[in-house]
Amino acid sequence: MKKENSSILVARLLPFSIYILQRSRFMERFPLYITKLHLKYVAYYGINHSMEQSKQYIARMMTYMLLSLSFFTLIGIMFDISFLAYGCILTVFIPMASIHDLNKKIKRKKRRMLLELPEFLNKLTLLVDAGETVQKAISRCVEHKQKQGIFAESDPLYYELSLMAMELRNNRSFQHVLEDFSKRCNVQEISIFTTTVLLNYRRGGIEFVYALRDLSRIIWDKRMMLTKTLGEEASSKLVFPMVLIFFIVMVIVAAPAILIMNSN
Repeated sequence: MKKENSSILVARLLPFSIYILQRSRFMERFPLYITKLHLKYVAYYGINHSMEQSKQYIARMMTYMLLSLSFFTLIGIMFDISFLAYGCILTVFIPMASIHDLNKKIKRKKRRMLLELPEFLNKLTLLVDAGETVQKAISRCVEHKQKQGIFAESDPLYYELSLMAMELRNNRSFQHVLEDFSKRCNVQEISIFTTTVLLNYRRGGIEFVYALRDLSRIIWDKRMMLTKTLGEEASSKLVFPMVLIFFIVMVIVAAPAILIMNSN
């Protein structure tokens, strides 16, 4: 209920934030910053994300900043003026936290793509080796994945591949489709995959299959390294809880002994 109320409040204040953006000419004064931010949104939400949508995100961010500043100003007037300083500091951190969260989402998306890529390459190699064309093999991989359920954020690679398959069905040039796919994903390993396919698919036959197998082996090695890195990150995150649990156990074990010694 509180979340719905806050969403309604933000939605009502959003036109005011857009008005401030337009009057202050913020986007025109800081084009480099705005472009970088827009590219981050495109990297996460896709190439169809427009500049107008980025403007809406910036306006929403400004709305949260105004709400934060207004709240701490009110608290400062009612209790202590020092709360106003805390509010100013928190307000500055709101866009920083939002951008940091977006960077984390982009990183998770790229990692997810890299984890999915080796399995897709294996399927593609088997289908091409069985006599399918590359275009048909990609479409069959997407269709097989779609039968398992709807995919979007949880399967970013197959989401992009589904767009690619749709463009192929619309008789768009295979080269242009692959190039756009590589740009949308913006992952080094996928760029290597598209380059390998473009260089070898016209040859066909066993040479193309060998090229896909070599690439698949390289990508599997990278996936293993990424999996190892993720395991190490997960282990490091467990250190603090384990230390905390150890401290609590020590207190529970030692407390009776200390109480007995004090009573004596």
